[in-house]
Amino acid sequence: MLCVFDIETIPNISLCKEHFQLEENDALKICEWSFEKQKEKSGSEFLPLYLHEIISIAAVIGDDYGQFIKVGNFGQKHENKEDFTSEKELLEDFFKYFNEKQPRLISFNGRGFDMPLLTLKALKYNLTLDAFYNQENKWENYRARYSEQFHLDLMDSLSHYGSVRGLNLNGVCSMMNIPGKFDVSGDLVHAIYYNPHLSQKEKKGVIDSYCQSDVLNTYWLFLKYEVLKGALNKEQYLGLLNDFLAKFPKEKSYSSVFTNALEKEIREFA
Repeated sequence: MLCVFDIETIPNISLCKEHFQLEENDALKICEWSFEKQKEKSGSEFLPLYLHEIISIAAVIGDDYGQFIKVGNFGQKHENKEDFTSEKELLEDFFKYFNEKQPRLISFNGRGFDMPLLTLKALKYNLTLDAFYNQENKWENYRARYSEQFHLDLMDSLSHYGSVRGLNLNGVCSMMNIPGKFDVSGDLVHAIYYNPHLSQKEKKGVIDSYCQSDVLNTYWLFLKYEVLKGALNKEQYLGLLNDFLAKFPKEKSYSSVFTNALEKEIREFA
């Protein structure tokens, strides 16, 4: 089983206030001040992992042959839930799936961000992620960097394990006519979450959909990578794309962008 996953985060307001010694109470201003102070310190606005709060985890689930099954978000136990699931509940749901199914993970920078943050959060809440630490084979396990059998980090593989700098999902997808980030990007998530003019339902809808669009991009990029390696031939690739298109969600904000791109790819390579 495949699990193409991605997480979305926001700055943890209370921790940022403490870490940067801020007196401000407005959440958006705290975020901006935190980014600014972090840039002064490190040259980058990207906050240390311990200052992030996870608000969404999305995944494409596929079978062992790469066939698309579904896309969705973890932490959706209650149908039509309008508010955000707590960070702990999100983690419990994802870890339950991970420990039980032990899927092959597919990500873009999952080794550099998503999994390190998820394991830190597991420590915070005293949660168990035993499948991740299982090392029956020291060369083939979730933590073995150069093994793609348990966790394929496409950013790691396409950058030749750090030999090339500056690769990002949007840039790589744009080059390949995969939709990429077409309406929201990760650096805007905090502004959506802390926007006082949006309802919780609106915020959750936008952020969860954005997280889904990221894993859909990553899944399609994964299929192309399988072609590159010779794991899929042209006919198999087109078959998986046609199946992907047939099962694609029809009423999402990203639906038409992806279906148009898929139809174009199928026409051009048929």
